[in-house]
Amino acid sequence: MSLRIGVDVGGTFTDVFMQRDDEVYRGKSDTTHYDLKVGFMNAARSAVERFGSTLEDALRSADSIVYSTTVGTNALIERKGSKLGLITTKGFEDTVYVGRSRNWADGLSPETKYDRGRAQRPVPIIPGERIVGVQERIDNLGRVVAPIRDDDILEKVQYLVDQGVRGFVVVTLNSFVNPVHEQRVRDVIRRQYPESYLGHMPVYLSSEISPQSGEYRRSMTVILDAYLREITEEHLLRLTEDLRDLGYHKPFFVAKNTGGVSSLSRSQALHLYGSSPSATVVGADHLGKQVERHNVLIADMGGTSFDVGLVVEGRDRVHEYDPIIDRYRVQIPFVAHWSIGAGGGSIAHVENGVLKVGPESAGSNPGPACYARGGESPTVTDADVVLGYIDPGYFLGGRIRLDEERSRRAIEEKVARPLGLSIEEAAWNIKKIVDGFMGQEMYRICALISGQDPREFAVFALGGAGAVHATGFSDFADVKQVATFPFGSVFGAFSTLSMDILQSYEKTAQIGLFAWDEREYLTDSIPHFNEEVRGLLEAGREDMLEEGFDLDTVRLQLEVHMSYGQQRHSIPIIAPKTFLETAEDVKQLCDMFNEAYGANFGKGAVYPEAGIEVVQLRLSATGPLPKFRLGSHSVDGDASGALKGRRQVYWGPDAGYVETPVYQREKMGAGAELAGPILCESEDTVTVVPRHWRFRTDEYQVGWIEKI
Repeated sequence: MSLRIGVDVGGTFTDVFMQRDDEVYRGKSDTTHYDLKVGFMNAARSAVERFGSTLEDALRSADSIVYSTTVGTNALIERKGSKLGLITTKGFEDTVYVGRSRNWADGLSPETKYDRGRAQRPVPIIPGERIVGVQERIDNLGRVVAPIRDDDILEKVQYLVDQGVRGFVVVTLNSFVNPVHEQRVRDVIRRQYPESYLGHMPVYLSSEISPQSGEYRRSMTVILDAYLREITEEHLLRLTEDLRDLGYHKPFFVAKNTGGVSSLSRSQALHLYGSSPSATVVGADHLGKQVERHNVLIADMGGTSFDVGLVVEGRDRVHEYDPIIDRYRVQIPFVAHWSIGAGGGSIAHVENGVLKVGPESAGSNPGPACYARGGESPTVTDADVVLGYIDPGYFLGGRIRLDEERSRRAIEEKVARPLGLSIEEAAWNIKKIVDGFMGQEMYRICALISGQDPREFAVFALGGAGAVHATGFSDFADVKQVATFPFGSVFGAFSTLSMDILQSYEKTAQIGLFAWDEREYLTDSIPHFNEEVRGLLEAGREDMLEEGFDLDTVRLQLEVHMSYGQQRHSIPIIAPKTFLETAEDVKQLCDMFNEAYGANFGKGAVYPEAGIEVVQLRLSATGPLPKFRLGSHSVDGDASGALKGRRQVYWGPDAGYVETPVYQREKMGAGAELAGPILCESEDTVTVVPRHWRFRTDEYQVGWIEKI
């Protein structure tokens, strides 16, 4: 028997997906922010009970666990990371304050960006009193211009220790070309505070964590990774110890925002930030191929946030090469996704006579008013209860009983009465506002950011609230087909099991490939190019051996970031060969760059007269893991056995309350087709199908909602 376990810790709920041979089981529990592993254990117990086992027996027989956690996200939001000091080149102490010209807008919502008069640059993670400069200088070619002095290092280190720091971040100028000065700082600190003593302090070098050009982004990448390292490591190590105590001794992997998984010993703390939305894109891509939908608009609506992603036919997975984490730009190329504060727990409130929904969330504790845990603010979930979409007695399969009266009272006091509306009208407006907000965001990302036509896409409605609001936000996004999955409410956990082991390595490298004046492909650059690639391959070989793979069985992909001479913007090109050997190899790479540049910016923009150069190399090493495939079912087309009853549902001011058929999703066979209005209830979500939409199931038991 094979058993694989995927875990997704969200802001409101913790989800578990278990693949036991060809069968799948899911579990869901409140996220326990005081100790995240408690929520994981609760959700896992809920899943194993479905196949009549105990958590201990299941863990003893499990083959692997893949874990996606918000521990780093929570620590960054609450600013509860390590107390750090920054050592940098003298004269560059203000780099993290100056940032980039537009970093006042980084990480802000669109409406906040428009209010430039009140805009503030982000508060640095490391304040100015804990930033020091040492006298040293390495030029852009890696030559030592001003040697670093041990006495200067010791003086600055002692100052930071007196400030109470518990770790050192070292970012010196041009260390990505020559790291000798950063390494010297580390050697001096380790000599002063040996690892064998209690006073040992960790040292984080930018030349090891992010050896790339761009002083501000390199600094923030290392600072954030160091800031989250201790709390992330402590949580994960404590969790693995608890799992060992319960009998689990197989591999424990963490999902990463770069689109893969790895063991703890081969993961950076910053790779775990936002890993769940990135995993969801990978999972949607995997299932999209099976259901033959190659253009997918991912809409994952949980309790706290609404995450959007894209899968586009003919494109490799879209990576964000200049991403923002919190309010800081970093150098981690993670799988592109976009998040907004809209979920089942989003709080509705009236501000200056205008109804607004979110971004504040009630979370899981106290949660929506209907949870009866002390929450008094009306949320989107409360509106769904009032409208009749959610059965208060069947929330999470009846494990949590909701209090409809509390929902009605909260909406009446905080929304309906101030706006002069009935409770139902107020609830309907809450739904319409949040649907519009999400749908417009989907349209903006698909049409304006990615240049795609939303009408050519299918929406994958995911998360606990995704199926409830699917037709609402799809209408606003101009999409007419929506897919819902039997395990859609725990899709993030499922997606962690759709990822391969992945390690990626980046290195800034200035390598000329074509000189226009001589009309010559620069074969003299081949040894330099191959040397840099060889260094990345060596790092990949070491890591993949640690993961249990021989490099001969690993899929390698070399991404060459290229630009015209003196140009700041670069384009990633997938190299047809790992190493360059001849002038023809160089020409092929340059031709691919010219073609890609013309496709992106127009053929008239192609300008080889400026010369062509490599600015960065990125190597991805992928070790394949087994994946779940949807099973095919016989089509009978009969849904009568799934009808569980009828209830009054509010479908808007025009229709009012309508007695609506309610079907049990788990009992609905393949090939069923029903016209709205209907509700299809699962244990952990509800598929809401209004008038002018229909619901059908295919041979894979995927539920399709389609505009009529």
